[in-house]
Amino acid sequence: MPPLGACRQCLVRVEKIPRWQTSCTLLAEEGMVVHASTPEVRAAQERNLEFLLINHPLDCPICDKGGECPLQDQTFTYGPGRSRFVETKRDFAKPVSLGPILVLDRERCILCWRCVRFGEIIAGDEALKGFERGFATEINTPFTAPVRSKFIGNTISICPVGALTSRTYRFRARPWDTTPVPSVCNHCGLGCALWLDVRDRTVVRVRAREVPDLNDIWLCDLGQFGFSWLHARDRLTRPLVRRDGRLQEASWEEALVLVAERLRAARRDGPGRVAVLGGTRLTNEDNFLLRRFFREVVGTPHIDHRIDARPGSASLEVAWGLRTPLPAISQSDLLLLVGCDITEEYPIAWLRMKQAIDRGAALYSLHSRSLEIRRFARGTLVPTPGAEGVVLSQAAAAVSGAAPDGAVLREAGVDPAVVEALAAELRAARAPMVFLGKSALEGPAGRAVLRAAHHLQTAGCTVQVMRGKGNAIGAALMGVLPAPGGWSAPEIIRQAGSGALQVLYLLGGDPATEVADARAWEAARARTPFLVVHDLFLTETARQADMVLPALAFAEKDGTVCNLEGRVQRITAAVRGPGEARSDAAVLAALAARLGVPWAYEGWEDVFAAAAAAVPGLAVGAIITPPPLSGDWPEDYAPPPPSADLVLTSGEVLFDLGSMTSRSPAIAELAGPPTVWVHPTDAAARGLTDGALAQLSAGDASLVLRARVTTEVPAGRVFVPRGFDSLPLHRLLSWDRPMPTVSLRAVGGMAAAAAGAEAAP
Repeated sequence: MPPLGACRQCLVRVEKIPRWQTSCTLLAEEGMVVHASTPEVRAAQERNLEFLLINHPLDCPICDKGGECPLQDQTFTYGPGRSRFVETKRDFAKPVSLGPILVLDRERCILCWRCVRFGEIIAGDEALKGFERGFATEINTPFTAPVRSKFIGNTISICPVGALTSRTYRFRARPWDTTPVPSVCNHCGLGCALWLDVRDRTVVRVRAREVPDLNDIWLCDLGQFGFSWLHARDRLTRPLVRRDGRLQEASWEEALVLVAERLRAARRDGPGRVAVLGGTRLTNEDNFLLRRFFREVVGTPHIDHRIDARPGSASLEVAWGLRTPLPAISQSDLLLLVGCDITEEYPIAWLRMKQAIDRGAALYSLHSRSLEIRRFARGTLVPTPGAEGVVLSQAAAAVSGAAPDGAVLREAGVDPAVVEALAAELRAARAPMVFLGKSALEGPAGRAVLRAAHHLQTAGCTVQVMRGKGNAIGAALMGVLPAPGGWSAPEIIRQAGSGALQVLYLLGGDPATEVADARAWEAARARTPFLVVHDLFLTETARQADMVLPALAFAEKDGTVCNLEGRVQRITAAVRGPGEARSDAAVLAALAARLGVPWAYEGWEDVFAAAAAAVPGLAVGAIITPPPLSGDWPEDYAPPPPSADLVLTSGEVLFDLGSMTSRSPAIAELAGPPTVWVHPTDAAARGLTDGALAQLSAGDASLVLRARVTTEVPAGRVFVPRGFDSLPLHRLLSWDRPMPTVSLRAVGGMAAAAAGAEAAP
């Protein structure tokens, strides 16, 4: 943020300028003489500090900021020693709750405006504002509801006093009580650098670790507050083996012997009788041993980490990740988001985009609904279902000089003038970027989108494939992908449903909730004799398993991970895992020994060295950039058949209720219960009001949840967020219907009373 000079604690005297100057806002000039530490300057700084402390409560012993408070440090350095202010200090009601995370203490606020300016300049959400004037000025949220922001934790970090504190850390520890351990966020794929503050073998706080080329000094609220699951009471601590139809605790020896026997028997019948899914929550070292074990020891080619892809998806045919380092986004002069809800999927990347916009970059979005960032966009395109490829193809053709076909664009549901404006800006742009998101690549027009994006790439655009969570890029680099002749993740599930597998091995994945076709997974589970699951919790998939092995989380093991840039980063064990939980690498090494192939690795460094010998460019701190788009893809858009039903769209949201986030109370409260987004026209036609219970039905499956009536979703469509384990959205979906439709009706009477109990948070 640019300097403001609000606190005035950096006063200096400049020769030939009669007034005091704030050094933070003063531009250096040739010949300027500045006095920063003379007795006169020091006296002015002391007087100013005395004014700042007049109404400050001086409650350092109970303030969360104690020990890391700039005002406290300044007082020790420049303070007068005793106060001359003998009148009664003003007081306010406190603490003031501003939501699940933020707590405000107005008595401590010195009106530095950092929190307000962060929302205005950095995040663009204006979550906090200054109200009233002069002596009556106070900081608060402009909303009647609790503060709405995805970055509010950063205002706590940059507050120079204890005016803004977090519920998760309030009265938990002092800085000298904690040990900071460097690590990497494991939620979205950007891999933000962070500190894990540990006290008494417990992570009590997460802070941003400054890396200017990555997340700078910022974190989103999911990364900063979504960590309580590490110490959840229901973490798996011992192996579980199914006996007499129930999962029961077993020793590691018993578990490893049984898994090894099953793998050995399957290998005798043909190594292709074993398949493996998972890898995004594993370290690079775990993934390297996963690939080596199942390819070389077991011999199967059926390995994949892309569990949430659908059969034939375009995302299975392209390398995921950024083609440039993250800071290059802020230097772009045109940003086109295609099926990418950036603030929900990769929020820290949005902060880079906001920098570009502030420098004059044009922002356009092409998405199935109106996005949160629309107020910053020069153009918003919301096409008819599946027409993203048509619209993008028209824009690409216009960049090459062809005139957009107005009739085609109007049929696709967009304004031809916006497409013409986009094409003109693409032609004139110096560093244009196109961001392809999951909803476009997984949709029915995924190949058409890739085809048009490839044309834009040849015209000078950088195409970024915004796909993958956690360590998905590392899993791909380590080879957790199908070998020649191997099956992709959706094909593994289909083949399992036909009885082709004897053993299905899962590491850190939950296909029972992630696969967008409940029947496909149910068939796979029913026809697979032996299911092994490595996980942190007893997920829905783990409940169905024959063997459940307790794994370690990212904060409990050493190793490396890769982010969406391909940046190789080190993670360090900060706490011990619960009970007898083991790292995935340790389990795989033990199984290899039992299958007659002992490995000589003594630690993560040995595994990383072996991986570096196999993967060109792999080194801590290196960035391994994926190749540009190549090849050509056919058009695959087909207009949906006329139907009285509504087209069901779904997508990622930042705050969901998955196996980890549901066990982080602050995130669970931010997420709230899932809702179905309905356009006012469709809601009125069905007698639905905002907050009312609604039933979505497709075939013999139905869900009841509350309606959110909003113009953010177009008429004829509904939107339901993914990632809520308690909401079996996948029961309404089918791989055979890439453009699903649902019926929607209001739930009333006795049905509403019964369903309301289930839909309530």
